[in-house]
Amino acid sequence: MTHYRSALRAEAKAILKANALFAGAKQVLSSAKVDTDSVPCWSVSTPSEDREELNRDHFRTDTNLVVALSIKDDAASIEDALDDHSETIETLLIEGLKSNTGVQSVLLRRTEIKTGPEAKQIIGSVMMLFEVTGFIQDV
Repeated sequence: MTHYRSALRAEAKAILKANALFAGAKQVLSSAKVDTDSVPCWSVSTPSEDREELNRDHFRTDTNLVVALSIKDDAASIEDALDDHSETIETLLIEGLKSNTGVQSVLLRRTEIKTGPEAKQIIGSVMMLFEVTGFIQDV
């Protein structure tokens, strides 16, 4: 039986891979070092979760799902490009995870954008933290 966090990550990856931006980028581990040779690249992880017991064998889970995307662009437009990509990620994951999984809700909790020079190139990253609420039965 597949663990529900594994299934959640797999579904998020499948949703993103169906988009041209992600299909053409390298998928990496969330802890991967990003440099000019590795971009564009992206990752999906579930680094933490809160669980509330509803009764003896039913639980509410609030799983943190993190999506990160790194790209190269010029200094004048990289933040705008990352904003556009963050909007795409938000739309894809909120609609897709609600439709394709049994989760109760998907909320975007935080978005971080970082930019900086790397070997005379501008690399920018957007990291998005979603809270995915679901209900599970412990067997």
